[in-house]
Amino acid sequence: MKKIMYLILASCFLFCACSDDDNGGVEGKNAMRIKRVVGENAIWGKYEISFYYRADGKFTHAYCLNKGENILDTLASFSVEYDLDYFEFKINDYVVNIDADSVYKLQQLYPDSYRDTLQLRTTKRVRYSSLWEDERLKIQHNRPRKDVGGGNSFNTNYVNVSSQTQIPEYNKYGLLVVRCYNDVFYNGAGNAEYDRTVSKYEFVYEGADVVACGLYKPDSYNDASWSKLEDIALGYYDGVLTSVDSEDYKMRRSSNQVVVAEPGKNTTYVLNEYGLAVKMESTDGDYATIEYESGSGNFAELYATPLDRFIGKVWIQ
Repeated sequence: MKKIMYLILASCFLFCACSDDDNGGVEGKNAMRIKRVVGENAIWGKYEISFYYRADGKFTHAYCLNKGENILDTLASFSVEYDLDYFEFKINDYVVNIDADSVYKLQQLYPDSYRDTLQLRTTKRVRYSSLWEDERLKIQHNRPRKDVGGGNSFNTNYVNVSSQTQIPEYNKYGLLVVRCYNDVFYNGAGNAEYDRTVSKYEFVYEGADVVACGLYKPDSYNDASWSKLEDIALGYYDGVLTSVDSEDYKMRRSSNQVVVAEPGKNTTYVLNEYGLAVKMESTDGDYATIEYESGSGNFAELYATPLDRFIGKVWIQ
């Protein structure tokens, strides 16, 4: 069975490739890595993403290209910076940095070449980031403004939505605990300010194996006073995670399919012989096909939180 200590400390935070005992939902050796995704979603429309790696297998960058009706050729890029015990991963949207009236004028004046001009007038806006620093992982979510305005009030800067900081540590019994700071940002002029809640995940072991997880909140900001919010139960077959049950998340895995149920959305993954997703469809209309290539890679460790990997939300590598 999977060992949560390896999953959180070794696989994700130290950029190690997946092994037989610790594979983040993937069976066997990490002989393949994600190379291309073709799909459609509510953010980019129809798209194609190509992934690139260093000689040692570490992810370097990816480009998301338009395959539909979007006016831009390049819709987004993925980037990462590495240092000793540090990384910062970003998903950057490409945003047209001129107002809608100017775009319309360019379309009318230069119908055959206006797309080239718009591509030159784009700017990057960070939609998602993950930062591993000082032995903690911070995840940040941003979104476009609902109204970018016009004239002197034109503004394409993204607004803060939420962030979570995950901190692995050990309790007095020597068992792993993941403490979380959960921040939700205010709208409008106060978007730099946020409300913070604190939570922690404690794991239930049978021997060295994790079989359940409890989510707790503090009754007061005192480590001695916590109350349980929910239980997360995990099921295994022959060492492979096959089921997860909690209040707002359920996962079921068969030999070549995974079904995930979350509030307002169900997602189905078709798996290949390595346990990697090759097709994804959601009830909200998102779909994708995923291609792999031979070689080691660490994209999932950059993009996904350890807790997401632990409960079977991630089926790529």
